Amino acid sequence: MNKSENFFEVIESAIDSQTAFGELLTAEEKQTLIDHGTIHSAMTGEILCKQGEKDRRVFIIVMGEVEVSEGTDEHPLVITHLKRGEIFGEISALIDSARISTVRVTKPSVLLIIPCESFEKVITGRSELYSAILERYKNRLSETALRGVDLFRHLDKATLKPLIEASSISGIPEGGVIVREGEAGDYFYIIIRGTARVSHKLGNSSINLALIHSGDYFGEWSVLTGAPRAATVSAMSRVDVLRIGRGVMLEFIQNQPEVGERIDLVAHNRRESMSGSGIPESPQQLERMVKEIEDVIHKVMKD
Repeated sequence: MNKSENFFEVIESAIDSQTAFGELLTAEEKQTLIDHGTIHSAMTGEILCKQGEKDRRVFIIVMGEVEVSEGTDEHPLVITHLKRGEIFGEISALIDSARISTVRVTKPSVLLIIPCESFEKVITGRSELYSAILERYKNRLSETALRGVDLFRHLDKATLKPLIEASSISGIPEGGVIVREGEAGDYFYIIIRGTARVSHKLGNSSINLALIHSGDYFGEWSVLTGAPRAATVSAMSRVDVLRIGRGVMLEFIQNQPEVGERIDLVAHNRRESMSGSGIPESPQQLERMVKEIEDVIHKVMKD
């Protein structure tokens, strides 16, 4: 066995020992990660990930040790130390979010760095693998999703803990309905991944109001007021959402009044924007608007 083969065995062994999902990967999937990854030797003190920065690379520690911390460079709060076989950066890679922690090398290390596209292709290629990872990473994924929203970004983990623990993650296939207009609004939603369409029903037709993506949230109006859903939100691709029950959300807002004020302002601004956006309020009004547009097009074509 030559040195190259031995070294790749060490990398594969590190992936196998990776407790998050290593044992769930097939031999072919492991090889794909190795083939598309690059080996990086890091010296003590090197910063691999910086809190707040957008970086979708995934790291697997082949040997060595790194330190995970939050806070400022002057006053970092050390969260944990990671060693051989452990992975970091995978949540940001999957949901395209900013780093929530800084990762610094504490001992000379060797890492396999995997591009987000390759990692994403392997993980999402099998639904059972993707679902298993979502389940295992539920708390970390929930925290990352919450921090990706302006409402919660400034809050520390201890403050967010009630929302993290009470949240659940749901996957909706393409074309599936996440919430339906007129139904009771029992949950607040954050889109973790994917694209959804917001639409409003008019007779037998519907009007598209907006497209929402990773980091966007919805459902706040019903949560705050108890009113039925004002619109339907449906998945345009596979969509993963974080959802938080109305009771938990209201209690959190009561304990965090500054968040309550901000979410209330956003809810009312959205409501006013919808009511003043020129959206037809009846099928008859929609028909008149379409006729007016056709008349304008006809006039332009004629001229």
